[in-house]
Amino acid sequence: MSENYTLVQQGFRILLQSLSGYIGREMSHHFGTDWWSEVLQVLDDQRDLPISGEYGELVDSLDIANCLRLIKREWYSVFGNNLSRNCLNWVNELMGIRNEVSHIGQQDLEQPKAERYLNTMVLLCREIDPESAEEIRKIYQKVRARAADFAQSSPVYMGVKQPAPLSRKGSLTEGSLLQLIGSDAVQKTTQSRKVTFGGKTEIYPVYRVRLDKLYYNDQNDRISTWITQYESQNGAGTLSQLDAETYNHVIEDFICKSNPEAIQKTKNNIALVGQREAGVVLADGRIVDGNRRYTCLRKIERESKVPQFFETVIMEMDIQADKKQIKLLELAIQHGEEKKVDYDLIDYAVGTYRDIVQTNLLTAEEYAQSANESLSEVNERIEVAKVICEFLDYLQLPEQYHVAREYQVYSLFREMMGPMKKLNDLEKTQLKHIAFTNTMMNAIQDQRRFIRDIKKLIRDEAYTDYFAEQQPMEQQIQSLYAAEEIHSKQDIDSFAQKHHDITEKLQMSMERALQKSRSKQLKNKPIDNLTRCIDLLTEVDPRLFGRLDSEEKESLQSKLNEIANIAATFQKELFE
Repeated sequence: MSENYTLVQQGFRILLQSLSGYIGREMSHHFGTDWWSEVLQVLDDQRDLPISGEYGELVDSLDIANCLRLIKREWYSVFGNNLSRNCLNWVNELMGIRNEVSHIGQQDLEQPKAERYLNTMVLLCREIDPESAEEIRKIYQKVRARAADFAQSSPVYMGVKQPAPLSRKGSLTEGSLLQLIGSDAVQKTTQSRKVTFGGKTEIYPVYRVRLDKLYYNDQNDRISTWITQYESQNGAGTLSQLDAETYNHVIEDFICKSNPEAIQKTKNNIALVGQREAGVVLADGRIVDGNRRYTCLRKIERESKVPQFFETVIMEMDIQADKKQIKLLELAIQHGEEKKVDYDLIDYAVGTYRDIVQTNLLTAEEYAQSANESLSEVNERIEVAKVICEFLDYLQLPEQYHVAREYQVYSLFREMMGPMKKLNDLEKTQLKHIAFTNTMMNAIQDQRRFIRDIKKLIRDEAYTDYFAEQQPMEQQIQSLYAAEEIHSKQDIDSFAQKHHDITEKLQMSMERALQKSRSKQLKNKPIDNLTRCIDLLTEVDPRLFGRLDSEEKESLQSKLNEIANIAATFQKELFE
C-alpha cells in the first residue's frame, strides 16, 4: 500500500492548480501579452511546453516542476515583489520533494516525510490561495490521523539511543539536561534528527524540554550587532550578569526585532501544526539551533498560559572546553545544510570577522568548509567587515556594529570593492572616506545609484576632480565633528541635520562630476564614431572587387562617393 504517497500527490495536484493560475496572473500582469514568451525564455531548458495557445491552455500546460522553476528563476524580477522570502525557501524544498516523490518506486512515503511535505504545501499555498491551502491542510490531517492509528496497533518504540558525548571532557553530569530525562522537564520522544558534524552524521533522539530549562546562545551570529548595541548602552559584560529569565527576555527582544515578520509567520505555523523541526541544544541548555522556534514557543506559552516544550536533540558539549567545536557545529547547521538561515548581512559579516580575525577561533578554511561556502566568499565577507570596522572608527564608535546595521552599509561597501581594485592605495583611502562622509551626512539617498555613479566616474577616468572636490568638504566635516560628543547614530543624525548645507554640497559635487563626465563623453563621441568607421572600412577586402559584376561595382562606387562627400563636408565644417 502507498497511502501516504497518494495523499501527497493529491496535495501536489491542488497546489498545482493554485500555482499555475497565480503564475499566469503575475506573469501576464508583469509582461503583458508577451508573458508566455518570457516563460519560454526562462524555461528554455524544458522541451515539453507549447509555443503558443490560448491563455487557459498555456496555464494548464505548466506542471508542478515548471511552476516551481518559474518562481525560483523569476523571483527577483516578478514574484519576490509580492511574496515573502519564506516562499522561496518553501519552493526550493518542494522542488526536492517533487523529485523524491517522482522516483520513489513501489514503497510508500515515510510518515514524518509525508506530514512535512504536505505542511510545506500548506505554507506556500496559504500565501497565494488560502482556500486551496485549507484543502491541503485537510489532507495533512488525514496523514496525521493515519499516524495515530498506526501507533495504536504497533509495538512500543522507545526511539534511538543517545550517541556518545562529543565533549573533550567526556560525559557531562553537572547541570546536564540528560540527567533530567524522565522528569517533567525533559521527556524522550520516538522522533530523531540527523546531525552532521566533522564529516560524520549521527542520529540523535529528540526530547521535549521545558522552556525554562533552556537559554539563548549569545554567540549566535544573527544577533551579534544587537548584543554590541546592548553592551554599548549598558556596559561591557552586563548581559552575562543578568539572571536567566531576564537574560532570555533581553535576547528574545533582539531576535524579534531582527526579523519580526519571520517571527510572526513561524509563531502562526507552530500554533497551527506544532513545531515541525527539532532544534539542537547543548547539555547545559544553550540553544545552538532553533532560537526563533524557541522564541515563538515562549510567546505562545505567555499568551495561552499553557506550558510549552521545545523539541530538540541534546549534544554533550561544553561551551568553554569545546568552543571551537560548537562554532563549527553551529556553522554546519545554520549555513552548511541545504536551507540557509536568513541572516542580516551585517550580522553575518561581523560574526565571520569575529571568529576568524578577532578571536582566531577558526581559520578561513575551516569556516568555509563548515559553512559550505567557497574560501573566496568567506574572504570577501571579511574584507567587507574590515571596511565596516574602518567606518565605525571613522565615526568614533569603534566596534559598535549595530550602527553599521542601522546604516545598512553592507551592500554599499561590498559593491565598492570592485572599483577599488582599479585605484592606487591613496585613492582607495580617498574613496572609502568619501563613502563614509556621504553616509554619515545622509547624502546618499540611493546606495545603488551612488555606487553606480562612482563606478561610472572611475570607468570614464573622471574621478580625480570629484575626489579632489570632496576632500576639503570632508576636512570641514571632520573639524566640526571633532567638537561633538558622539555616542550613537542618533547623535550623528543630529550632527548631519545641523550641517545640512554641507550635505547639499556633497550631493551637488557628485552632480557636477557626472555632468563633466557626460560633457567629456559627448566631446569625444565624434572621434569615437569616426574611429569605428575606419575600423569597419579596413575590414573590407579589396581583392573581392574583381569578383563583382558591373551592377555591384556601380553600387560600390556609389557608396564610396557618398563616403567621400561626407568626409569632404566634415573637413569643411572642421576648419570653418
